[in-house]
Amino acid sequence: MSRLSAGIANEAATLGERVVTLPTGTQTLDPATHANRLLLISTADAPYTINLPKTKGSGDVYKFLSTIARTSGSVVINATHDGTSNVFVGRVLNHGSANVLIGFSSTANDIFTLNNTTQGGAAAGDYLEIVDAAVGTWRVTQCQLYSSGSHASPFSG
Repeated sequence: MSRLSAGIANEAATLGERVVTLPTGTQTLDPATHANRLLLISTADAPYTINLPKTKGSGDVYKFLSTIARTSGSVVINATHDGTSNVFVGRVLNHGSANVLIGFSSTANDIFTLNNTTQGGAAAGDYLEIVDAAVGTWRVTQCQLYSSGSHASPFSG
Protein backbone atom coordinates (compact mmCIF):
# COMPACT_ATOMS: atom_id res chain seq x y z
CA MET A 1 0.00 0.00 0.00
CA SER A 2 1.24 3.48 -0.69
CA ARG A 3 1.54 6.29 1.81
CA LEU A 4 -1.57 7.76 0.25
CA SER A 5 -3.65 4.70 1.07
CA ALA A 6 -6.31 5.19 3.69
CA GLY A 7 -7.11 2.82 6.49
CA ILE A 8 -3.66 1.64 7.57
CA ALA A 9 -3.78 1.24 11.32
CA ASN A 10 -2.04 4.01 13.22
CA GLU A 11 -0.83 5.74 10.05
CA ALA A 12 0.14 9.36 10.61
CA ALA A 13 -0.70 11.84 7.87
CA THR A 14 1.00 15.07 8.94
CA LEU A 15 4.44 15.90 10.30
CA GLY A 16 2.89 16.77 13.65
CA GLU A 17 1.39 13.31 13.79
CA ARG A 18 4.59 11.52 12.67
CA VAL A 19 6.87 13.20 15.24
CA VAL A 20 6.13 13.31 18.98
CA THR A 21 8.27 15.22 21.50
CA LEU A 22 8.29 13.26 24.74
CA PRO A 23 7.85 15.18 28.00
CA THR A 24 10.35 14.74 30.81
CA GLY A 25 9.46 12.71 33.87
CA THR A 26 7.66 9.38 33.96
CA GLN A 27 5.25 8.33 31.24
CA THR A 28 3.71 5.20 29.78
CA LEU A 29 3.63 5.06 26.01
CA ASP A 30 0.31 4.49 24.28
CA PRO A 31 0.40 2.63 20.94
CA ALA A 32 -2.24 4.94 19.44
CA THR A 33 -0.14 8.02 20.22
CA HIS A 34 3.46 6.77 20.07
CA ALA A 35 3.76 3.67 17.87
CA ASN A 36 5.17 4.06 14.36
CA ARG A 37 6.31 7.59 15.07
CA LEU A 38 9.61 9.33 15.74
CA LEU A 39 9.81 10.01 19.49
CA LEU A 40 12.07 12.95 20.34
CA ILE A 41 14.06 13.24 23.56
CA SER A 42 14.90 16.91 23.51
CA THR A 43 15.69 18.12 27.03
CA ALA A 44 19.35 18.14 28.10
CA ASP A 45 19.06 18.18 31.86
CA ALA A 46 16.01 16.26 33.03
CA PRO A 47 15.31 12.56 33.62
CA TYR A 48 13.00 10.50 31.44
CA THR A 49 11.41 7.23 32.56
CA ILE A 50 9.58 5.69 29.63
CA ASN A 51 7.36 2.69 30.30
CA LEU A 52 6.64 0.67 27.18
CA PRO A 53 3.20 -0.81 26.51
CA LYS A 54 2.61 -4.53 26.90
CA THR A 55 4.00 -6.52 24.01
CA LYS A 56 1.47 -8.28 21.80
CA GLY A 57 3.43 -9.11 18.67
CA SER A 58 1.74 -6.19 16.90
CA GLY A 59 4.77 -5.17 14.82
CA ASP A 60 4.48 -1.61 16.17
CA VAL A 61 7.76 0.30 15.90
CA TYR A 62 9.00 2.81 18.48
CA LYS A 63 11.84 5.09 17.30
CA PHE A 64 13.64 7.22 19.90
CA LEU A 65 15.95 10.07 18.83
CA SER A 66 17.93 12.30 21.17
CA THR A 67 18.06 15.75 19.59
CA ILE A 68 20.45 17.22 22.15
CA ALA A 69 23.56 16.24 24.08
CA ARG A 70 22.29 15.27 27.51
CA THR A 71 23.99 16.75 30.57
CA SER A 72 22.10 15.19 33.49
CA GLY A 73 19.18 12.92 34.24
CA SER A 74 19.19 9.47 32.64
CA VAL A 75 16.79 8.16 30.01
CA VAL A 76 15.35 4.86 31.22
CA ILE A 77 13.18 2.74 28.94
CA ASN A 78 11.34 0.09 30.93
CA ALA A 79 9.88 -3.00 29.26
CA THR A 80 8.18 -4.38 32.38
CA HIS A 81 4.41 -4.16 32.15
CA ASP A 82 1.90 -5.12 34.86
CA GLY A 83 4.65 -6.90 36.77
CA THR A 84 5.50 -9.06 33.75
CA SER A 85 8.94 -8.87 32.17
CA ASN A 86 8.98 -8.11 28.46
CA VAL A 87 12.59 -8.54 27.36
CA PHE A 88 14.77 -6.68 24.88
CA VAL A 89 16.33 -8.93 22.26
CA GLY A 90 19.01 -7.54 19.96
CA ARG A 91 22.22 -5.55 19.77
CA VAL A 92 23.37 -1.97 20.17
CA LEU A 93 26.48 -0.21 18.94
CA ASN A 94 28.13 2.27 21.27
CA HIS A 95 30.69 4.69 19.81
CA GLY A 96 33.06 6.19 22.34
CA SER A 97 35.05 9.37 22.50
CA ALA A 98 38.27 7.49 21.65
CA ASN A 99 36.77 6.32 18.32
CA VAL A 100 36.14 2.86 19.75
CA LEU A 101 33.01 1.01 18.70
CA ILE A 102 31.64 -1.59 21.11
CA GLY A 103 28.61 -3.83 20.70
CA PHE A 104 26.33 -5.03 23.48
CA SER A 105 23.53 -7.58 23.19
CA SER A 106 20.51 -8.64 25.19
CA THR A 107 18.24 -11.65 25.28
CA ALA A 108 16.84 -11.35 28.80
CA ASN A 109 17.07 -7.73 29.99
CA ASP A 110 14.03 -5.52 30.54
CA ILE A 111 15.63 -2.09 31.18
CA PHE A 112 17.49 0.13 28.69
CA THR A 113 19.37 3.12 30.16
CA LEU A 114 21.19 6.07 28.65
CA ASN A 115 23.18 7.56 31.52
CA ASN A 116 24.81 10.38 29.46
CA THR A 117 28.28 8.90 29.89
CA THR A 118 29.30 5.22 29.66
CA GLN A 119 25.92 3.86 28.46
CA GLY A 120 25.23 6.48 25.81
CA GLY A 121 23.28 9.70 25.70
CA ALA A 122 26.39 11.87 25.56
CA ALA A 123 25.65 13.36 22.13
CA ALA A 124 22.77 14.49 19.99
CA GLY A 125 21.80 11.85 17.45
CA ASP A 126 21.60 8.82 19.73
CA TYR A 127 18.95 6.55 18.21
CA LEU A 128 17.04 3.46 19.34
CA GLU A 129 14.45 1.57 17.31
CA ILE A 130 12.48 -1.29 18.84
CA VAL A 131 9.65 -3.44 17.52
CA ASP A 132 6.85 -5.22 19.38
CA ALA A 133 7.94 -8.54 17.88
CA ALA A 134 6.09 -11.12 19.99
CA VAL A 135 4.34 -11.49 23.30
CA GLY A 136 7.05 -10.75 25.88
CA THR A 137 9.65 -9.59 23.32
CA TRP A 138 10.87 -6.18 22.20
CA ARG A 139 13.23 -6.61 19.22
CA VAL A 140 16.05 -4.04 19.04
CA THR A 141 16.32 -3.42 15.30
CA GLN A 142 18.60 -0.37 15.28
CA CYS A 143 20.66 1.44 17.86
CA GLN A 144 23.51 3.89 17.63
CA LEU A 145 24.83 5.48 20.81
CA TYR A 146 27.65 7.83 21.70
CA SER A 147 29.33 7.49 25.08
CA SER A 148 32.14 9.10 27.03
CA GLY A 149 34.57 7.26 29.25
CA SER A 150 34.55 3.47 29.47
CA HIS A 151 31.79 1.69 27.59
CA ALA A 152 29.02 -0.04 29.54
CA SER A 153 25.97 -1.94 28.37
CA PRO A 154 22.72 0.04 28.37
CA PHE A 155 20.86 -3.23 29.07
CA SER A 156 20.06 -4.27 32.63
CA GLY A 157 17.33 -5.83 34.73
